[in-house]
Amino acid sequence: MKKKVLVITGDNLGIANKQIVYKDIAYMKFPVIINDKEFKESEEYTAAFLIERFKKEKVSAHTQALVKGDLIKIVEAAKDNYDVILHVMMGSNMSAATFQMCEQVRKEYKDIIPIINIDSRQVISGVGSILLRLIDLLKTSDDIAEITAKITEITTNTFTYLCLPDLGFLQRGGRIGKAKSLLGSILKIIPVVGLLGDEADSGILPIGKGRTFQSANRIIIENIKQKIQKYKIETVKQIVILHIEDKDSLELKNLEAQIKSELKFEKLIFGHPRFCEAVHTGPGAWIASFSLK
Repeated sequence: MKKKVLVITGDNLGIANKQIVYKDIAYMKFPVIINDKEFKESEEYTAAFLIERFKKEKVSAHTQALVKGDLIKIVEAAKDNYDVILHVMMGSNMSAATFQMCEQVRKEYKDIIPIINIDSRQVISGVGSILLRLIDLLKTSDDIAEITAKITEITTNTFTYLCLPDLGFLQRGGRIGKAKSLLGSILKIIPVVGLLGDEADSGILPIGKGRTFQSANRIIIENIKQKIQKYKIETVKQIVILHIEDKDSLELKNLEAQIKSELKFEKLIFGHPRFCEAVHTGPGAWIASFSLK
């Protein structure tokens, strides 16, 4: 009999829920604190809502770890109806508190239902890309050992690049890591930072500086081409791109054009910005995630 598998994930995916075609999935929402008041994503509280408040009111915002009680509610409802739970998480290098909480729950339920925590080593569309690749695997196999081995390989071969006109949002959220070397430039530049699957323990890394959005996108393309060459990949399995404010932005159109003209790929997905993601990107940001396998 085919195993029944529940997938759990947070709402920091860089894609919309409607883009995820898998019926046995449960979503958790990251709390977003705006001027000391808690919000969670809804039809009203979106990335656009927060970006507008950043621009008009100069609000302060930060995220908190996923809530243990929310996870336990999902596991309790699932424990008698599923054989195993796969939990796709934001990278432990980005949210150690969330990872530790999920590990606690896994241990508490180890004799009730197996829970496998998948450390994506990623943020935003990097998490979403790994989730989509996991669902691809679940559609063709229910061998959990084989799937978890493959998803580990996919995680190592997933690379996310963020073009952030204002690094201050990343810094205030405590996520900036080694990319702080790009802070404080007196030049008008667009910092490009990355979360690289094969260097995930390092957190967010500085990749380069673009004087224009075209040159920032060029940095992304050249960096991912180096990864493609390093791992001897002929065709990139999946690419997810999104703009935090405007899906029709010139920045995203130029990135799309450069991808289509220079890379071979199977899927190019146009993502969707989520509420909690805007906290760390701020206005004007755009992101690209590449899963090579």
